[in-house]
Amino acid sequence: MRKILPLLFLLPLFFSGEPLRSQENTLSAQELLARLDKELDFGKGLVKGTYTLIRRNGQSETWKMNRFFNGEDALYLFDRKGRGLEAKLLSKEEGENVYFFNVLSAKLFRKTDDEKYESLMGTGFFYVDLSGYSYQANYNPLMNSDLEIAGETFYRVALKPILPYFYKKLVLLVSKKDLKPQRIDFHDKDGILFKTLNLKYGSVKIKEVGKVEDVDKVARWEMLDLNSGSITVWEVQEVDKTVNPDASLFAVDNLGR
Repeated sequence: MRKILPLLFLLPLFFSGEPLRSQENTLSAQELLARLDKELDFGKGLVKGTYTLIRRNGQSETWKMNRFFNGEDALYLFDRKGRGLEAKLLSKEEGENVYFFNVLSAKLFRKTDDEKYESLMGTGFFYVDLSGYSYQANYNPLMNSDLEIAGETFYRVALKPILPYFYKKLVLLVSKKDLKPQRIDFHDKDGILFKTLNLKYGSVKIKEVGKVEDVDKVARWEMLDLNSGSITVWEVQEVDKTVNPDASLFAVDNLGR
């Protein structure tokens, strides 16, 4: 699902005669999409947080979710209070191969192509949404007209999948005020809007060798499923970059252990 991105959109940065360009009317759709990938990238190590499904009737389920990442592969562990470890989600080669292991039933499932666009444990996130894949490598962006919401203006970028499966189109909203991606609207194969991901920024503790600092990052991923009325929230609490996951952690054969 990766590709080498063209560098043509960067040329104006070097030949414009200006050290920095004015952001107004000059940012390309590709540059805005690159900002999305950058904001969602926590880097190598361990991400600690919670994963909560809130149903329309108010009932909720919460898992402690740990995400290990080594640069290309990601392993998610879902642990629920009183039940222990319930599931493992393994993404290989930036989402090229996705595996789900149900700990309770001891069954392993490989998710291919269309199957990546199935709901993860009944939540609003699909397997592909948490695969760690690059939006730049998998979507062609096209700038649309600006959108104003509650007095704030947003760049609006339509994203067309390079390999169409279930998502026909995504629409990315980026704040013109601070250039932070704020929302992604997902349209199904019929072009109908069916879920929305809101990105909430906050202070995230980042641990590195020799230092700990609070960084303003995407701290909450809030996925609203318009069909079911449910909201799924991934809340990031801490990123530990001192953790160097062993390669065996991402071996498919080890998921059942």
